[in-house]
Amino acid sequence: MNDGFRRLIVCTGNLFNAIKYLCELLRPINENEHEQWIEKVIEAIQKLPLSSPIIDEEVVKKAVENVSSSEIEDIKTLLRVINIFEVPKWQFSLERKKFVLDSADRCLHGEADDKALYTIVYQRTVNHELFRPSLPGTSISNSDNYGLVKIEYLLGLNCKQNNVIVLGHLTQLVEGEYHLEDDTGEVKASLSQAKFHTGLFTQNCFVLVEGWFEDGILHANTIGLPPAEDPTTTRALVGNVNYFGGPGSTCAKYNHHLEELEQSNAGAMIVIISDLWLDKIQVMEKLKILFEGYAFCPPLAFIFCGNFLSSSHGSSQVSDLKSLFSGLADLILKVPELSVSKFIFVPGPSDPGPGNIYPRPPLPTFITEDFSQRLPNSEFTTNPCRLLYCTQEIVIFREDIFTKMCRNSIYFPADASNIANHFARTIVCEAHLSSLPLHTVPVYWALDHCLAIHPTPDVIVTADRGDPFTAKYNSATIFNPREILFLLIGKGFRITFRRNRHFYQCCEAYIETSTSSISDFDCSNNFLSGG
Repeated sequence: MNDGFRRLIVCTGNLFNAIKYLCELLRPINENEHEQWIEKVIEAIQKLPLSSPIIDEEVVKKAVENVSSSEIEDIKTLLRVINIFEVPKWQFSLERKKFVLDSADRCLHGEADDKALYTIVYQRTVNHELFRPSLPGTSISNSDNYGLVKIEYLLGLNCKQNNVIVLGHLTQLVEGEYHLEDDTGEVKASLSQAKFHTGLFTQNCFVLVEGWFEDGILHANTIGLPPAEDPTTTRALVGNVNYFGGPGSTCAKYNHHLEELEQSNAGAMIVIISDLWLDKIQVMEKLKILFEGYAFCPPLAFIFCGNFLSSSHGSSQVSDLKSLFSGLADLILKVPELSVSKFIFVPGPSDPGPGNIYPRPPLPTFITEDFSQRLPNSEFTTNPCRLLYCTQEIVIFREDIFTKMCRNSIYFPADASNIANHFARTIVCEAHLSSLPLHTVPVYWALDHCLAIHPTPDVIVTADRGDPFTAKYNSATIFNPREILFLLIGKGFRITFRRNRHFYQCCEAYIETSTSSISDFDCSNNFLSGG
């Protein structure tokens, strides 16, 4: 701050009321923060268009208002909810060798050309150090790199070809016969002698097949997933563009202001609960205790994932759900301290909506309008949805995708205890939330890019009914909070976003009904089911 300006403020008359006003504002604030707030007020005064050098109470009030509005705006920018239908579609241009924005209007029912994920996976694979072309003048025989071949090359052969590597789409064009497809053709694949690397391999996933080609059949020796690409490398290729969605045209990762906000809010916390069954009395009772416990340390947000009913209510499902949301609003409003928290709702597969096809829109307005009016800090979003916490990218997908991928795997890993890491590696390497056939997990072709996760985000939440897990791969943390009804907050996760991005399970703490405080928790307790 300009020292001359500081002396001008101190020496000028008519400061008594201004100083008195400022002291009253600073009284409830911790003394350690007084200097910081005074600096902010002085900086705000410097920016005001003053008509005279006299600093009075009105000038200070105006400066305080500007500082307050700036702080409120900063809080709002801490966590942004991104509607998945507003996510931009980026395509890799083979001609320009770069990602370009596809600004064409998209209809709900698209064409096969709308599913362009193969191009992204292919360019990512050929950019990998193992498949990158050798430099000019380098001996191919001494190179450690591998070469990818297209299927059209194999179809043109009239003799046996050993040691071929193909990137393709694994599918069954004929029942009982696997085929490998790419953008040039398809070929029958024999997997009888194949050895599988780490991952969950299902129909509709992209795989790297190494083997030999003979008599029109690709005989697989080994099958693996395409290599993942470090998100830092991807962003360097994409550039400083907003590929994740949300406000602004630039990438949040390069926003220094958001990075400073993240550092200054190291204790920010998000609570995620899956399968919030509002029609279960015991769930509502435990939610009451949960809200009262968090009154002393309100989190940044509560994220509630469906299904919001434990079973189908038939023709009365919509009206019943509207009534239950009204009861939830009553519960939240009884804890006024939570007015600073955001409440985010992600619909589940069985919740009301236009069919179980992804991406799903938010819950119908008829159900949510009363709740939204009573709690303006609530937001009903899509499934999947994206969140932007300062510079950190979060993707939430409420679907039993982990369970379905295990059930539909053509090869189940022998090490079942490590299955979570297989799953995490699969969705990151596939760069997509669902690599399952459309009859298992239906997806609108024109909106397939909404489920893509390239570049790899920081956090991926797959709210599945399977066992809870946490896994890390390629700088991403993938976890499943499971159902709310069976374990403490459904073995949900309490996430503390710090600079080192630590993650804490809620089953490490519980909420005492007598003191409404958070204490050490014995994981043998069954909190939400009344244990």
